[in-house]
Amino acid sequence: MKGLGIKVPRSVSTGTRLACADNTGARLVQVISVFGYHGVRRRQPKLGLADIATVSVKKGTPDMRRKLVRAVVIRQKKEIRRPNGLRLSFEDNAVVVVDEKNEPRGTEIKGPVAREVAIRYPRIGSMATIIV
Repeated sequence: MKGLGIKVPRSVSTGTRLACADNTGARLVQVISVFGYHGVRRRQPKLGLADIATVSVKKGTPDMRRKLVRAVVIRQKKEIRRPNGLRLSFEDNAVVVVDEKNEPRGTEIKGPVAREVAIRYPRIGSMATIIV
């Protein structure tokens, strides 16, 4: 997995409900745990742009509901600062459902995807219609 080169503010915490931006059948997911998080005792795990989380599907198709799946954050409301000084924020928090090899399970992604995510996960970048 490739490094981002920037420090992303971790603004999405455990228990947050996020929109699912792909066509896997999930529409609304809730963050259960953060993949690879090693924190401080009693600190709530948080994640940001291009982080992987285990999520529970709350709304969606009947075969997808109540399943635990892995997902990558592709948009976050909290602004990030790029090395060239540009500040970027999106109007919602969104994820894409991925498999064990961190490749997307769906075939299309709705809405924009951050460039940092497209660099780290090339398959997500190739499926995205808009890269910001």
